[in-house]
Amino acid sequence: MSLVTGACHQPADPAKPQITTLHRVLKRYKASAVLTGRAFESAVVMPEARYGGAVNSSSRRFPMLTAVATGVAVAAAAAQYTIPAMIPALQRTPGGGLPDGQWWRLVTPLLVQTLGWYQVAANLVTLPIIGAVTERLLGRGWWLALAAAGTAGGELAAYRWRDPGGGDSIAICGLAAGVIVTLLVRPATGTRFAHRAVVYYVAALTGWGFSGFRAAALACLVAGIGMAVLRRAGVPGADGIALVVCVVSALALAGLEEDLHGASLTAGFLVTAVVLAAGRPVRQAVQRWS
Repeated sequence: MSLVTGACHQPADPAKPQITTLHRVLKRYKASAVLTGRAFESAVVMPEARYGGAVNSSSRRFPMLTAVATGVAVAAAAAQYTIPAMIPALQRTPGGGLPDGQWWRLVTPLLVQTLGWYQVAANLVTLPIIGAVTERLLGRGWWLALAAAGTAGGELAAYRWRDPGGGDSIAICGLAAGVIVTLLVRPATGTRFAHRAVVYYVAALTGWGFSGFRAAALACLVAGIGMAVLRRAGVPGADGIALVVCVVSALALAGLEEDLHGASLTAGFLVTAVVLAAGRPVRQAVQRWS
């Protein structure tokens, strides 16, 4: 009888409760990850495709180009703190870089953030947001064209003003400018998330350009309050008004010497306007890269 009792009441495995707890934690983590991913998809995905009009599967795809660009930016930021010689080797050095045949400095300043940790943090946050919005709304061809336009505008202004340094915000400005023009011309093609992302971005750049960090935070606060007031008052075209203010702010920034963001935003505006004005063949040529 004792043998039977001993067989029926075997000692419990002490590892079982730990395994069960770990299993529950993993299930909850997986559920949270899925919900977070779905929330991101619903916030960033655009209800209509690019300039073509109709919804298709490409407008809902993962923003791979933005992910790659963000990965490169993260790796470069880590490298510049690990290898201090990287910054002087890649940054803009007007008067010393290009005259010596160092043509790579037209592009490599995008890889180094020379203003410190706050520039690194700001650009690593805004690149995936503005980049994903642009890639979802316009496609990869437009993404590349707008990033190139912003970079060219910013670099030309930098060398004209003999402004050393680096940073990828000039490319991000090109992306934001394309989204702003798109939402002005075809407001139905974007979500509220896309609209707010570019409005807050330009507001922050404007405040920063005129008076630094505190002004940037204040500009974002004013932008948020202004948009909320316009929406609650039922003002027709409230989103369009905010976007027009973005354009005016960008042009004001372009008038500031040694602020590259205004030049980059203006370059993005011009490229988008020219391609739209050129007609369907040119738009289709850009979209083939998407």
